[in-house]
Amino acid sequence: MPSYRMHLPIGELFPGTSPGDVMEQAALALGTLHAVEKKDVEAPLIGDRRVGRAVLRFAVDASSRADEDAAARHAIAVVIDHLTGSVGQIAPASAVVLTRSAGGRLRAISPF
Repeated sequence: MPSYRMHLPIGELFPGTSPGDVMEQAALALGTLHAVEKKDVEAPLIGDRRVGRAVLRFAVDASSRADEDAAARHAIAVVIDHLTGSVGQIAPASAVVLTRSAGGRLRAISPF
């Protein structure tokens, strides 16, 4: 089964929510589609500032590469839609990243 990672930048949150809520809700939404293998938080430098991102690793059922990548893209869209309705913005969009693990190496694929 191929493994993917989605990196979701944490933008402006709704009142009363925290970055921890982003991770919890992202895992909840992703878990309705695929097995969540790992959750983590990172803060890479994007442009001239650090951006907090929720990172979720998940597995997709094996099929063809195109179908697997499509399933991963669908998953990231579902998670983003859920987060924007429950905890706040996923922004900046330029910091949304989807990668696929292949042979121990991560390869970026278009998230949209």
